[in-house]
Amino acid sequence: MKWTGRALLVVLLLALGYYTKAYIAISGRKSKVYTVKPVKLDIPTDSATIAMGKRLVTTKGCTDCHEKDLGGKVLFEQKGLGRLVARNLTKGKGGVSKDFDTDDWVRAIRHGVQQDGTPLIYMPSAGFNQLSETDLKAVIAYCEQVAPVDREVPACDIGVGATILADLGELELFEAEKIDHNAALPLAIREGVTADFGKYVSQICTGCHKPDMKGTPGDGGTPNISSTGPSARWTDEQFFQTLRTGKRPDGSELKAPMPWQMTAAFSDTEMRALRVYLKSI
Repeated sequence: MKWTGRALLVVLLLALGYYTKAYIAISGRKSKVYTVKPVKLDIPTDSATIAMGKRLVTTKGCTDCHEKDLGGKVLFEQKGLGRLVARNLTKGKGGVSKDFDTDDWVRAIRHGVQQDGTPLIYMPSAGFNQLSETDLKAVIAYCEQVAPVDREVPACDIGVGATILADLGELELFEAEKIDHNAALPLAIREGVTADFGKYVSQICTGCHKPDMKGTPGDGGTPNISSTGPSARWTDEQFFQTLRTGKRPDGSELKAPMPWQMTAAFSDTEMRALRVYLKSI
């Protein structure tokens, strides 16, 4: 019993030591300040640009996290693991500050950082870093004039479980770490049923399916949607139907976090271009 007690004490001390190390590491990454120079943009206010921005916040997945009114919500909360919250992006109570300007939108969308330069938590900016100038302007134009929503949501909380998973590399909390903050802003992307445009459309998919679109293996992972994955054997129409309805050809449903409501809003050109690109890699 004495030796068992000593062994358990050693295990406990080792566990506490590791968690202390992980906590310090994650706290350091959370408080790191990124010095970024946002590209200067003149944001149009015409109705056509705002309408384009409204469509883009759907097709780029913004409304899946921040709600259709962009008022924010709690996405996930579990004791011991943490709380993930999508912020209120409007100018209502609990929303963005009155001094939140175009540069701040660019920092958040393209760079994944806050006004003070520290990283946003779980903001998928790596998928937005190469938005074209036209698309980025439209998104900001829409967000800047969206109706105010009075909704105060709690802050994100990185719990013990999330701290350990992030330290082990099993959970990506800070996308700012993997972004090339000096990357040039594409001026425009030519729309068409081409692999190049499909690659542009697929940027938002890389967060879950990874840049090579091969996903992550194991239970709870994401599927391989490249030319070597199961979906490559579907017909084009089966592929389109799946992304528009959330149901695979065999009738099974796509499970969260697959945002099929987002892909359902893709235009025919976007959908077909995405298919061409995925089959090409």
